[in-house]
Amino acid sequence: MLGSMAGSKRTVSGERSNPAQDSVRRRGSVPCAVWLAMGAGMMATLCGGPAISQSRASLSASLPEARSDTPPPLAVRPTFEEILGTTEPGVPSPSFEDQVLEIVNQERWTNGMLAPLKGNAELATAAEGHSQAMAERNFFSHCDLDTGTLPSQRTAAAGYVGNGSAENAAAGQSTPVSVMATWMGSTGHRNNILSTSRRELGIGYFFQGGDQNNVRLDLVDPTCVHESLGGPYGHYWTQNFGFRSTSDSDPNVYPVVIDREAFATTSRSVDLYVYGSSWASEMRIRNAGGVWTNWMPHATDTSWQLSSGNGLKTVEVELRNAAMQVLTSLDSIHLDAPISDLFDDGFELGLSSWDVVHPTP
Repeated sequence: MLGSMAGSKRTVSGERSNPAQDSVRRRGSVPCAVWLAMGAGMMATLCGGPAISQSRASLSASLPEARSDTPPPLAVRPTFEEILGTTEPGVPSPSFEDQVLEIVNQERWTNGMLAPLKGNAELATAAEGHSQAMAERNFFSHCDLDTGTLPSQRTAAAGYVGNGSAENAAAGQSTPVSVMATWMGSTGHRNNILSTSRRELGIGYFFQGGDQNNVRLDLVDPTCVHESLGGPYGHYWTQNFGFRSTSDSDPNVYPVVIDREAFATTSRSVDLYVYGSSWASEMRIRNAGGVWTNWMPHATDTSWQLSSGNGLKTVEVELRNAAMQVLTSLDSIHLDAPISDLFDDGFELGLSSWDVVHPTP
Protein backbone atom coordinates (compact mmCIF):
# COMPACT_ATOMS: atom_id res chain seq x y z
CA MET A 1 0.00 0.00 0.00
CA LEU A 2 1.30 3.38 -1.01
CA GLY A 3 0.02 6.70 0.39
CA SER A 4 0.79 10.38 -0.02
CA MET A 5 -0.55 13.62 1.48
CA ALA A 6 -1.17 16.82 -0.54
CA GLY A 7 -3.30 19.46 1.19
CA SER A 8 -6.65 17.93 2.08
CA LYS A 9 -6.41 15.18 -0.53
CA ARG A 10 -5.05 11.71 0.07
CA THR A 11 -4.07 9.05 -2.40
CA VAL A 12 -3.56 5.35 -1.85
CA SER A 13 -3.74 2.51 -4.30
CA GLY A 14 -3.50 -1.22 -4.29
CA GLU A 15 -4.08 -4.13 -6.62
CA ARG A 16 -4.15 -7.87 -6.25
CA SER A 17 -4.02 -10.38 -9.03
CA ASN A 18 -6.93 -12.82 -8.74
CA PRO A 19 -6.97 -15.41 -11.54
CA ALA A 20 -10.12 -16.99 -10.09
CA GLN A 21 -12.15 -13.92 -10.98
CA ASP A 22 -13.61 -13.74 -14.46
CA SER A 23 -12.03 -10.97 -16.53
CA VAL A 24 -13.91 -8.87 -16.01
CA ARG A 25 -27.92 9.92 -8.91
CA ARG A 26 -27.67 14.52 -7.39
CA ARG A 27 -24.87 16.79 -7.58
CA GLY A 28 -22.53 17.85 -4.84
CA SER A 29 -18.92 18.23 -3.92
CA VAL A 30 -16.80 16.15 -1.59
CA PRO A 31 -13.03 16.21 -1.05
CA CYS A 32 -12.16 12.55 -1.57
CA ALA A 33 -12.47 9.96 -4.28
CA VAL A 34 -11.86 6.23 -4.47
CA TRP A 35 -12.30 3.54 -7.10
CA LEU A 36 -12.17 -0.23 -7.48
CA ALA A 37 -12.12 -2.65 -10.37
CA MET A 38 -13.01 -6.31 -10.23
CA GLY A 39 -12.47 -8.56 -13.19
CA ALA A 40 -9.09 -9.95 -14.06
CA GLY A 41 -8.05 -8.51 -10.69
CA MET A 42 -9.00 -5.88 -8.15
CA MET A 43 -7.67 -2.36 -8.01
CA ALA A 44 -8.47 0.64 -5.82
CA THR A 45 -7.29 4.21 -5.48
CA LEU A 46 -8.35 6.79 -2.91
CA CYS A 47 -7.86 10.53 -3.27
CA GLY A 48 -8.40 13.42 -0.88
CA GLY A 49 -49.30 20.00 -21.78
CA PRO A 50 -51.73 18.63 -21.65
CA ALA A 51 -53.23 17.42 -24.89
CA ILE A 52 -54.65 20.36 -26.81
CA SER A 53 -56.29 18.42 -29.59
CA GLN A 54 -59.52 20.04 -30.73
CA SER A 55 -61.97 18.81 -33.26
CA ARG A 56 -63.38 21.02 -35.97
CA ALA A 57 -66.76 20.89 -34.18
CA SER A 58 -65.30 22.06 -30.88
CA LEU A 59 -63.47 24.87 -32.61
CA SER A 60 -66.72 26.04 -34.18
CA ALA A 61 -68.62 25.71 -30.90
CA SER A 62 -66.15 28.04 -29.20
CA LEU A 63 -67.04 30.89 -31.56
CA PRO A 64 -69.90 33.37 -30.90
CA GLU A 65 -73.19 32.64 -32.60
CA ALA A 66 -73.40 34.32 -35.99
CA ARG A 67 -75.72 37.33 -36.14
CA SER A 68 -76.61 39.69 -38.94
CA ASP A 69 -75.03 42.64 -37.08
CA THR A 70 -71.85 40.76 -36.27
CA PRO A 71 -68.99 40.82 -38.77
CA PRO A 72 -67.57 37.44 -39.68
CA PRO A 73 -64.79 36.32 -37.33
CA LEU A 74 -61.26 35.72 -38.43
CA ALA A 75 -60.46 32.29 -39.76
CA VAL A 76 -59.47 29.84 -37.03
CA ARG A 77 -56.35 27.93 -37.90
CA PRO A 78 -55.01 25.10 -35.75
CA THR A 79 -51.50 24.70 -34.50
CA PHE A 80 -49.24 21.82 -35.48
CA GLU A 81 -50.10 20.18 -32.17
CA GLU A 82 -53.84 20.42 -32.79
CA ILE A 83 -53.46 18.78 -36.16
CA LEU A 84 -51.22 16.06 -34.76
CA GLY A 85 -53.67 15.49 -31.92
CA THR A 86 -51.41 16.09 -28.96
CA THR A 87 -48.38 17.90 -27.66
CA GLU A 88 -45.18 15.95 -27.21
CA PRO A 89 -43.64 16.24 -23.74
CA GLY A 90 -40.16 16.40 -25.22
CA VAL A 91 -37.15 14.27 -24.41
CA PRO A 92 -36.48 13.84 -20.69
CA SER A 93 -33.06 14.66 -19.34
CA PRO A 94 -30.66 11.70 -19.26
CA SER A 95 -29.75 10.45 -15.82
CA PHE A 96 -26.15 10.17 -14.61
CA GLU A 97 -26.36 6.47 -15.40
CA ASP A 98 -27.53 7.18 -18.96
CA GLN A 99 -24.62 9.57 -19.44
CA VAL A 100 -22.07 7.06 -18.17
CA LEU A 101 -23.40 4.44 -20.59
CA GLU A 102 -23.01 6.84 -23.52
CA ILE A 103 -19.45 7.72 -22.49
CA VAL A 104 -18.55 4.05 -22.14
CA ASN A 105 -19.55 3.39 -25.74
CA GLN A 106 -17.77 6.52 -26.92
CA GLU A 107 -14.60 5.20 -25.27
CA ARG A 108 -15.10 1.80 -26.84
CA TRP A 109 -15.39 3.40 -30.28
CA THR A 110 -12.36 5.64 -29.74
CA ASN A 111 -10.26 2.71 -28.52
CA GLY A 112 -10.50 0.31 -31.42
CA MET A 113 -14.07 0.83 -32.68
CA LEU A 114 -15.25 -1.89 -30.30
CA ALA A 115 -18.82 -3.15 -30.27
CA PRO A 116 -21.17 -1.08 -28.09
CA LEU A 117 -22.42 -2.38 -24.76
CA LYS A 118 -26.18 -2.63 -24.28
CA GLY A 119 -27.74 -1.21 -21.12
CA ASN A 120 -29.30 -3.99 -19.06
CA ALA A 121 -32.01 -3.48 -16.43
CA GLU A 122 -31.02 -6.37 -14.15
CA LEU A 123 -27.37 -5.37 -14.11
CA ALA A 124 -28.44 -1.79 -13.39
CA THR A 125 -30.56 -2.98 -10.48
CA ALA A 126 -27.57 -4.75 -8.99
CA ALA A 127 -25.30 -1.75 -9.55
CA GLU A 128 -27.79 0.72 -8.10
CA GLY A 129 -28.32 -1.48 -5.07
CA HIS A 130 -24.60 -1.78 -4.40
CA SER A 131 -23.99 1.97 -4.75
CA GLN A 132 -26.82 2.67 -2.31
CA ALA A 133 -25.62 0.02 0.12
CA MET A 134 -22.09 1.43 0.14
CA ALA A 135 -23.39 4.95 0.75
CA GLU A 136 -25.94 4.14 3.43
CA ARG A 137 -23.94 1.49 5.30
CA ASN A 138 -20.59 3.25 5.13
CA PHE A 139 -18.32 0.89 3.25
CA PHE A 140 -16.44 0.78 -0.03
CA SER A 141 -15.60 -2.59 -1.51
CA HIS A 142 -16.58 -5.06 -4.21
CA CYS A 143 -17.69 -7.24 -1.33
CA ASP A 144 -20.67 -6.10 0.71
CA LEU A 145 -18.94 -5.86 4.09
CA ASP A 146 -22.16 -6.64 5.96
CA THR A 147 -23.67 -9.44 3.88
CA GLY A 148 -20.54 -10.86 2.25
CA THR A 149 -22.08 -10.88 -1.24
CA LEU A 150 -19.90 -10.44 -4.35
CA PRO A 151 -20.78 -8.96 -7.79
CA SER A 152 -21.86 -12.24 -9.39
CA GLN A 153 -24.17 -12.98 -6.46
CA ARG A 154 -25.74 -9.53 -6.58
CA THR A 155 -26.35 -9.64 -10.34
CA ALA A 156 -27.89 -13.11 -10.05
CA ALA A 157 -30.12 -11.94 -7.20
CA ALA A 158 -31.25 -9.05 -9.42
CA GLY A 159 -32.40 -11.58 -12.03
CA TYR A 160 -29.51 -11.46 -14.48
CA VAL A 161 -29.14 -14.82 -16.20
CA GLY A 162 -25.53 -14.96 -17.33
CA ASN A 163 -22.06 -14.01 -16.21
CA GLY A 164 -22.10 -10.77 -14.22
CA SER A 165 -18.89 -11.05 -12.23
CA ALA A 166 -17.02 -8.02 -13.61
CA GLU A 167 -17.48 -4.78 -11.69
CA ASN A 168 -16.07 -1.26 -11.41
CA ALA A 169 -16.73 0.87 -8.33
CA ALA A 170 -15.86 4.46 -7.48
CA ALA A 171 -16.67 7.06 -4.82
CA GLY A 172 -16.17 10.81 -4.62
CA GLN A 173 -16.47 11.76 -8.28
CA SER A 174 -19.39 14.16 -8.73
CA THR A 175 -20.14 13.82 -12.46
CA PRO A 176 -20.31 11.10 -15.13
CA VAL A 177 -17.38 12.71 -16.95
CA SER A 178 -15.17 12.74 -13.88
CA VAL A 179 -15.90 9.17 -12.84
CA MET A 180 -15.28 7.90 -16.37
CA ALA A 181 -11.99 9.81 -16.52
CA THR A 182 -10.98 8.13 -13.25
CA TRP A 183 -11.86 4.66 -14.47
CA MET A 184 -10.22 5.12 -17.86
CA GLY A 185 -7.07 6.27 -16.10
CA SER A 186 -6.76 3.00 -14.21
CA THR A 187 -5.67 -0.19 -15.95
CA GLY A 188 -8.07 -2.55 -14.19
CA HIS A 189 -11.13 -0.38 -14.74
CA ARG A 190 -10.15 0.44 -18.31
CA ASN A 191 -9.82 -3.24 -19.11
CA ASN A 192 -13.34 -3.89 -17.87
CA ILE A 193 -14.76 -0.99 -19.92
CA LEU A 194 -12.95 -2.08 -23.09
CA SER A 195 -13.40 -5.83 -22.68
CA THR A 196 -14.57 -7.65 -25.81
CA SER A 197 -15.99 -10.52 -23.75
CA ARG A 198 -18.85 -8.41 -22.37
CA ARG A 199 -21.99 -7.33 -24.19
CA GLU A 200 -24.13 -5.67 -21.50
CA LEU A 201 -23.70 -3.08 -18.77
CA GLY A 202 -25.63 -1.78 -15.77
CA ILE A 203 -24.72 1.45 -13.96
CA GLY A 204 -25.76 2.60 -10.50
CA TYR A 205 -25.22 6.01 -8.90
CA PHE A 206 -26.23 7.11 -5.40
CA PHE A 207 -25.63 10.39 -3.54
CA GLN A 208 -25.30 10.36 0.24
CA GLY A 209 -25.78 13.80 1.77
CA GLY A 210 -23.85 14.39 4.96
CA ASP A 211 -21.38 11.60 4.28
CA GLN A 212 -18.76 11.24 7.02
CA ASN A 213 -15.17 10.04 7.30
CA ASN A 214 -16.28 6.69 8.72
CA VAL A 215 -16.42 4.76 5.44
CA ARG A 216 -14.93 1.27 5.84
CA LEU A 217 -12.44 0.60 3.07
CA ASP A 218 -11.64 -2.85 1.70
CA LEU A 219 -9.22 -1.84 -1.03
CA VAL A 220 -6.65 -4.56 -1.46
CA ASP A 221 -8.28 -7.97 -1.17
CA PRO A 222 -11.82 -9.25 -1.65
CA THR A 223 -11.68 -10.58 1.91
CA CYS A 224 -14.78 -8.72 3.07
CA VAL A 225 -12.72 -7.20 5.87
CA HIS A 226 -11.98 -3.47 5.90
CA GLU A 227 -8.42 -2.31 6.38
CA SER A 228 -9.00 1.37 7.12
CA LEU A 229 -11.53 4.21 7.26
CA GLY A 230 -11.98 7.02 4.72
CA GLY A 231 -14.33 9.65 3.40
CA PRO A 232 -16.36 11.65 3.09
CA TYR A 233 -17.18 10.73 -0.52
CA GLY A 234 -20.87 11.50 -1.03
CA HIS A 235 -21.06 10.12 -4.58
CA TYR A 236 -21.04 6.35 -5.05
CA TRP A 237 -20.81 4.62 -8.43
CA THR A 238 -20.97 1.02 -9.64
CA GLN A 239 -20.70 -0.60 -13.07
CA ASN A 240 -21.67 -4.25 -13.57
CA PHE A 241 -20.67 -5.90 -16.83
CA GLY A 242 -22.20 -9.08 -18.20
CA PHE A 243 -22.77 -11.45 -21.06
CA ARG A 244 -25.19 -14.29 -21.72
CA SER A 245 -24.90 -17.42 -23.83
CA THR A 246 -27.42 -19.70 -25.48
CA SER A 247 -26.91 -22.20 -22.64
CA ASP A 248 -28.43 -19.67 -20.22
CA SER A 249 -31.93 -20.38 -21.60
CA ASP A 250 -32.62 -16.70 -22.20
CA PRO A 251 -34.13 -15.57 -25.53
CA ASN A 252 -32.39 -12.18 -25.28
CA VAL A 253 -28.87 -13.55 -25.52
CA TYR A 254 -27.70 -11.35 -28.37
CA PRO A 255 -28.49 -7.63 -27.88
CA VAL A 256 -29.44 -5.08 -30.50
CA VAL A 257 -28.07 -1.58 -29.84
CA ILE A 258 -29.47 1.61 -31.41
CA ASP A 259 -26.94 4.34 -32.23
CA ARG A 260 -24.39 2.92 -29.80
CA GLU A 261 -26.89 3.24 -26.95
CA ALA A 262 -27.35 7.01 -27.32
CA PHE A 263 -30.07 8.34 -25.04
CA ALA A 264 -31.78 10.39 -27.77
CA THR A 265 -31.61 11.22 -31.46
CA THR A 266 -32.98 13.99 -33.70
CA SER A 267 -33.14 11.74 -36.75
CA ARG A 268 -35.43 8.87 -37.64
CA SER A 269 -32.50 7.26 -39.46
CA VAL A 270 -30.46 5.24 -36.99
CA ASP A 271 -27.77 2.57 -36.97
CA LEU A 272 -28.33 -0.81 -35.38
CA TYR A 273 -25.58 -3.01 -33.99
CA VAL A 274 -26.90 -6.57 -33.94
CA TYR A 275 -24.94 -9.15 -31.96
CA GLY A 276 -25.08 -12.83 -32.80
CA SER A 277 -23.04 -13.20 -35.99
CA SER A 278 -21.56 -16.48 -34.73
CA TRP A 279 -25.00 -18.01 -34.09
CA ALA A 280 -27.53 -16.48 -36.46
CA SER A 281 -27.74 -16.89 -40.20
CA GLU A 282 -30.79 -14.65 -40.67
CA MET A 283 -32.57 -11.77 -38.97
CA ARG A 284 -35.66 -9.65 -39.35
CA ILE A 285 -36.53 -6.25 -37.87
CA ARG A 286 -39.56 -4.16 -37.01
CA ASN A 287 -40.54 -1.07 -35.09
CA ALA A 288 -42.51 -2.10 -32.01
CA GLY A 289 -46.05 -2.97 -33.01
CA GLY A 290 -45.19 -2.71 -36.69
CA VAL A 291 -44.72 -5.19 -39.52
CA TRP A 292 -41.66 -7.43 -39.66
CA THR A 293 -39.27 -7.14 -42.58
CA ASN A 294 -38.62 -10.25 -44.59
CA TRP A 295 -35.94 -12.54 -43.24
CA MET A 296 -32.54 -11.32 -44.43
CA PRO A 297 -28.93 -12.44 -43.93
CA HIS A 298 -27.58 -11.48 -40.52
CA ALA A 299 -25.66 -8.20 -40.60
CA THR A 300 -23.90 -6.76 -37.58
CA ASP A 301 -24.23 -3.15 -38.75
CA THR A 302 -27.59 -2.17 -40.24
CA SER A 303 -29.32 1.11 -41.05
CA TRP A 304 -32.92 1.49 -39.90
CA GLN A 305 -35.80 4.01 -40.00
CA LEU A 306 -37.72 4.66 -36.79
CA SER A 307 -41.51 4.97 -36.86
CA SER A 308 -43.25 8.33 -37.36
CA GLY A 309 -43.78 10.73 -34.50
CA ASN A 310 -41.57 11.83 -31.64
CA GLY A 311 -41.25 9.94 -28.37
CA LEU A 312 -39.66 6.77 -27.06
CA LYS A 313 -39.04 4.40 -29.96
CA THR A 314 -38.42 0.67 -29.68
CA VAL A 315 -36.89 -1.56 -32.33
CA GLU A 316 -37.26 -5.35 -32.19
CA VAL A 317 -35.01 -7.93 -33.82
CA GLU A 318 -35.43 -11.66 -34.28
CA LEU A 319 -32.45 -13.88 -35.06
CA ARG A 320 -32.74 -17.33 -36.66
CA ASN A 321 -30.08 -19.98 -37.04
CA ALA A 322 -29.73 -22.90 -39.42
CA ALA A 323 -31.77 -25.12 -37.10
CA MET A 324 -34.63 -22.59 -37.31
CA GLN A 325 -34.25 -21.61 -33.66
CA VAL A 326 -35.28 -18.00 -32.97
CA LEU A 327 -33.90 -15.54 -30.43
CA THR A 328 -35.27 -12.06 -29.79
CA SER A 329 -33.90 -8.70 -28.68
CA LEU A 330 -35.00 -5.07 -28.55
CA ASP A 331 -33.68 -1.61 -27.75
CA SER A 332 -35.20 1.86 -27.30
CA ILE A 333 -34.20 5.45 -27.98
CA HIS A 334 -35.88 8.84 -27.56
CA LEU A 335 -36.71 10.55 -30.87
CA ASP A 336 -36.89 14.37 -30.92
CA ALA A 337 -36.96 15.17 -34.62
CA PRO A 338 -38.18 18.35 -36.34
CA ILE A 339 -41.83 18.24 -37.45
CA SER A 340 -40.83 18.09 -41.12
CA ASP A 341 -38.85 14.90 -40.52
CA LEU A 342 -41.51 12.94 -38.64
CA PHE A 343 -43.51 11.52 -41.51
CA ASP A 344 -42.72 9.01 -44.21
CA ASP A 345 -44.11 11.02 -47.13
CA GLY A 346 -43.57 14.52 -45.88
CA PHE A 347 -46.20 16.70 -44.24
CA GLU A 348 -48.22 19.49 -45.78
CA LEU A 349 -50.72 21.60 -43.88
CA GLY A 350 -54.02 22.05 -45.66
CA LEU A 351 -55.01 24.93 -43.45
CA SER A 352 -57.83 26.10 -45.71
CA SER A 353 -59.80 22.97 -44.85
CA TRP A 354 -59.68 23.98 -41.18
CA ASP A 355 -60.80 27.60 -41.69
CA VAL A 356 -64.01 28.54 -39.89
CA VAL A 357 -65.80 31.52 -41.44
CA HIS A 358 -69.29 32.71 -40.62
CA PRO A 359 -71.47 33.39 -43.64
CA THR A 360 -72.48 37.01 -44.22
CA PRO A 361 -76.19 37.72 -43.81
